[in-house]
Amino acid sequence: MSNLSQFDPPAHQNDFKAGEEHQEKALRARWNDIIKLFTQRALNNTPWSLTNQPAVNQYYNPLDTSIPNGTGGAAIKWTAFPNRIELSYSNEDILTRSKYADEGTPDPNWTPLGARGWQDEYCEWSVTRNANNKITKVMFTCENREYWYTLWDIDPEVVLRLYQQLVSPQVKLEDLYLNNNNEPIIDPATGRPAYNDLNKWNSTTTNGAVHLISGPNTLSAQILLASQATILRKDDGGNPVTDPGRLLEYSRYGTRNRNSDPHIGVTVNNLVRGSGAPGSGVRITLENPVGLYIQEPRFDLYRLPRTAPSGARPSDYWKIIRGRKRQNGEDVDYILHAVFEVPEEHGFTVSDITIDGSNIQYGSQITRTFEVALVGVPLPQIDLLQELPRSEDLRPALPRPNWLRELNLFQVATRSGLNMRIELGTTVQNVLLRASNADAGATIEFKDGFGVRVTSVAPGGTNEDRYFVLSITVDADAPLGNRSLLLTNPDGSHGPAVYGLLEVVKPGTLAKVEEDLPASMKAADISLESVVSYEYLKKLALENPEKR
Repeated sequence: MSNLSQFDPPAHQNDFKAGEEHQEKALRARWNDIIKLFTQRALNNTPWSLTNQPAVNQYYNPLDTSIPNGTGGAAIKWTAFPNRIELSYSNEDILTRSKYADEGTPDPNWTPLGARGWQDEYCEWSVTRNANNKITKVMFTCENREYWYTLWDIDPEVVLRLYQQLVSPQVKLEDLYLNNNNEPIIDPATGRPAYNDLNKWNSTTTNGAVHLISGPNTLSAQILLASQATILRKDDGGNPVTDPGRLLEYSRYGTRNRNSDPHIGVTVNNLVRGSGAPGSGVRITLENPVGLYIQEPRFDLYRLPRTAPSGARPSDYWKIIRGRKRQNGEDVDYILHAVFEVPEEHGFTVSDITIDGSNIQYGSQITRTFEVALVGVPLPQIDLLQELPRSEDLRPALPRPNWLRELNLFQVATRSGLNMRIELGTTVQNVLLRASNADAGATIEFKDGFGVRVTSVAPGGTNEDRYFVLSITVDADAPLGNRSLLLTNPDGSHGPAVYGLLEVVKPGTLAKVEEDLPASMKAADISLESVVSYEYLKKLALENPEKR
């Protein structure tokens, strides 16, 4: 038996070449810290605004849990085609629904953040067509954006190299910058321009799909959902809740009309519950390396045209670019990035191939033939299981800190999930905290050790979305490591502190170049009003797609 030593990059991917061992080591250390952070937050659950959301004890952290050698995984799979389109446009024919999945819907109010907002089953794709509008290539990805933000923090040149390999040799480093008024925004932690995951090479369904960008498609959300699904529920009559939709409703996780969320939730819940006999259930975690993985398509549904070369098979045109197929009896493929492409010299196109007798007119037709998967690692239960009633809105809701980051990098925080870092013996101005259900006079304090103080506060916004512009000071002798942030309203109400919104690091860890930057690159040059406007639009477009 042994504990996991560290969390590894998805699919054990190594994006570094010989001579880049230092960067690889730094990436692995930072990625391990990030998955530890996501896991700890998931274990704490979300009790600020909902009832019956206790700390999770049937989801375990493999870093501090002994796992018997040879413990097998439990594969959880779902169809990659977006089910919300199937249900929202059930009166349309299948080709029209396929078109919507590729290109977005005609109603802009029902297209979250562009066409790929609909691609919310943890798989996104981009379609390349020739001059005759025939499909020549479809690029598929299930890579999480948190990893790419981490890789950028370690070495932007590696990110550029991968973009050029995956999308186009024409990609330039400046194409990937986060900008303000056409000037790159410098991250003071690295001394380099910050990354914009919504850049022109990764924000459409035609220019390329390097990694996931649709709002719900985050790795942190996957970990949180899997952990919350371990909580058993009962209805008002005391009967177990086992239906996928009802379980999602009772536990208040995910989006009901997706393939992924209800299926992940009920599968994990059933594993934890077991048959009902004592000892038949399990506790569970996500398999290392934590990630989402594309599965091989069902090529028995495909037919090549008569003009295809002799002996050619549909699977010949499926190429795994990142990750790998299953091996040694594994239940899943660990594919991160794949393309379905017909070389021009073969004399036909992807559109000349049929699936179930219909020509491929849209890339989404291919997603109907494959699944996305994650893997859980079950262990015997150690606690007596308790069934909880429905989770309801907590009234009044408790104040909760959501995001903390330098003002100009707030988009990076909300898109990447990476926490803010601050060195010993320093003060950082213009730090933005977004909170929920917090009064303007709320007390803001860091826990988990002494030495970190909020030295000034300027509140704005409303209780639902309260913004505080802070100055934070760290003593020279403060303990290193993550800090939790606690909000307390003037009436004394508070929930638990949110873990890891700030990390204290050694002097010399960060670049701290803010003082030497042009004005347009500094935090103070970006107004709170512009960030609030961006956040409001993001909230409508990304966080609540089921409410549109």
